Amino acid sequence: MESIDGSNWDVLIAGTGIQESLLVLALSKSGKKILHIDENAYYGGSEAALSLQDAEEWCKNTRSSFSNATIEVPAEDNKSTKLGFSRAYSLALAPHIIYTQSALLPLLVSSRVDQQLEFLAVGSWFVYSKDDPALSRVPSTREDIFSDQNIDPRSKRSLMKFLRFVGDYENQEDVWKEHAQMPFHDFLSTHFKLPAMVQAPFSALILSPYPPSKTTTAYALARISRHLRSMGLFGPGFAAVVPKWGGLAEVAQVGCRGGAVGGAVYMLGTGVDGIVDNGAADDDDDDDATVTQYKLTNNNSVKTRWTAGSEDALPHTPRDTSAIPTSRSISIISSPLKSLFPPLGEGSPPSAVAVVVFPSSSLSLEGEHSEAEVPPVNLFIHSSETGECPTGQSNCIKAIIYASTTRSSHIGFKLLDKAITSLLQQSLESPQPQVLWRMHYEQQCTEQPTLSINDKTITFAKPPPDLAFDDDILEQVKEAWKAIMNGEEEGDGFLKFPSREDLVGGDEEEENAL
Repeated sequence: MESIDGSNWDVLIAGTGIQESLLVLALSKSGKKILHIDENAYYGGSEAALSLQDAEEWCKNTRSSFSNATIEVPAEDNKSTKLGFSRAYSLALAPHIIYTQSALLPLLVSSRVDQQLEFLAVGSWFVYSKDDPALSRVPSTREDIFSDQNIDPRSKRSLMKFLRFVGDYENQEDVWKEHAQMPFHDFLSTHFKLPAMVQAPFSALILSPYPPSKTTTAYALARISRHLRSMGLFGPGFAAVVPKWGGLAEVAQVGCRGGAVGGAVYMLGTGVDGIVDNGAADDDDDDDATVTQYKLTNNNSVKTRWTAGSEDALPHTPRDTSAIPTSRSISIISSPLKSLFPPLGEGSPPSAVAVVVFPSSSLSLEGEHSEAEVPPVNLFIHSSETGECPTGQSNCIKAIIYASTTRSSHIGFKLLDKAITSLLQQSLESPQPQVLWRMHYEQQCTEQPTLSINDKTITFAKPPPDLAFDDDILEQVKEAWKAIMNGEEEGDGFLKFPSREDLVGGDEEEENAL
């Protein structure tokens, strides 16, 4: 590759996370000269997917929003279950589910990259409790509710009343608006007379990272409604999907691939070191426009009209001091955990992901933190169908458990391990499933990420702690795209590209007109 030292660009994008990758994809047909860099030696940023060897290197060199990363390889009690080779794993830093009603999916289609992605169904949802049975499947239909022997008739009627309400809650503000900031469990108790036992399944559908006192009615209603409205859109029995081979890392990869096809220049292992000149003359512009001159970590200097990236990738931008510490872990399990992947129903695709939620009431802390309110622990169990762990011989087939909770590492790691141990103890398999490999890490998240545009520098905030893809990310990327295009876009052309057939048809029409 030729040296870029002293070169001029329309847009410099720092980082290859989901926002930056969608932005370069949106700009790929604009004709703009784009330099896309990443200080890491891999694509994906905070949404990267790692092999076992990559994970070891990542732990040694965690930077930006990540900290306290460690890997543990417990002694194997059962010699017949062993880890596969390093590259057989694609461990996702962002195993987020994507609800089928998400705006992301149609945009992947309209930007013509959907054929490069494969999506799998998120199947059964479970909630854990200290009672017997400890693991209960969350009802997904009215028929499931009526057939559930653990719910008394009066509670079933209250449940049905609530489900009718939440399906159209936006048009019934008189019921909930004045209670929008009330803890959701209080709202259910006072307005729908639902006992605590019946409320537990809703914690799974909400997927809240926050403890009950901070999970508000407005927050919960939006997420339950999202789940119910997504159910059955792409087929019976499921409401969400995940990209195969590494979660959101695959979407980021596809975005970068689209950027490269559109002419963007890529440099991995290169980041922004600092600003050399914030009012340099644009050598390629006759209008005396000014640009920003940056020094890169490879000692090259470049000039650009626009800059975009995360606050971690742009060291000269303000830091967010209100971040939420979120503990996460990735565990490779010695068993495929088949009991968590029952058939979803007639005509449904096989389930590749199961969701298990440990509500606040199901876990407790010991010692000096015993009286503290515990946040929920959310587990995503990925089968080998996701491509993230080996398939083939029975002693090689594993499952991956992604765990998350909004407490700092000192306490959070203990909660994650406790939840995973409790889940594995519910297995009737022999020998009992065990953890073969585990990585803990802490990530700094932002409760309400906002986009910053200041003097042609676009800064994306840290991601939220939510485990479902947030469509607000798309709105921020769209706002960044509009700012860079500065009126050059045609209509609402965000991530909407003509198909090959459209282009061919257009050429034929022009020839016919001539």
